[in-house]
Amino acid sequence: MLFRNSLLLLCCLFTSSSFAARWFEIEVLIYKQRPAPYLQEDFSLKHDEINAKRSKDLLTPAYTAQAKQACIEGDSRFRSDSFTDSLVNSNPHSNVCDDSVDFLASYNQLPVTPVVEPREDTDEIYLIAPEQLQFVEQKNQLDRKGLTPILHTGWRFPEMSEKRAPSIRLFSGDHLAKHASPVESENNDFISLVGPTERYIPEQLQHVPEWELDGLMKIYVRHYLFINADFDISQRLENGDYEKARFSQFKRVISNEIHYFDHPRMGMILQIRRYNH
Repeated sequence: MLFRNSLLLLCCLFTSSSFAARWFEIEVLIYKQRPAPYLQEDFSLKHDEINAKRSKDLLTPAYTAQAKQACIEGDSRFRSDSFTDSLVNSNPHSNVCDDSVDFLASYNQLPVTPVVEPREDTDEIYLIAPEQLQFVEQKNQLDRKGLTPILHTGWRFPEMSEKRAPSIRLFSGDHLAKHASPVESENNDFISLVGPTERYIPEQLQHVPEWELDGLMKIYVRHYLFINADFDISQRLENGDYEKARFSQFKRVISNEIHYFDHPRMGMILQIRRYNH
């Protein structure tokens, strides 16, 4: 009886380990290319909006937490000097750091690397901490070439099929929509007390991209690892309009190899590594 029970236990352990999902971590380094005045690429072609049935945003919670911590520490971005606050707040210059604040909107430009605490679990898909990133030499090479990184991050995820794998939203760079926001009335504090402020938004500002880089990346397994990435990298033209350049890549990749992707406006360095937990 004891032998039979031991054999059953060994079989269960073997079966559960056989079907346990493999975990991976990906590291992504995206940078802007130098301006090419004689570039002949035509980016006027309109594309459908980038979307997916299943998507996951890992960056917004991280950047929100960073901004909230900066607010608590007294960052001047969140200091109120308005006439309205002076009427209702005994200390009008103190920072308001509660959930009523849109912390993501406070950024003129996003940090290159979102800061999170290190984790070593497999409970969910999650960002890896800056100290767990490994592209040190790659960043040094970009510096020597005068290229500007705009996003350097990574995340851990389980092996999933194309149908089950979520598309991870990645965004970075300048907050274009914030720079393009029309200015309200100079007496905005008084108007806000008596009624909503009406703003005239020119047509060319109604289609301003939110961020300089914005898109989705899906990683899935179909015998091999595949990545499917679509990004828009946007810039403001001299006439005030905004131009989007589409970056699209579908590629089979090999774990632990470093892969390089080029585009006239951006470059991407990527590595997927086995995560042994």
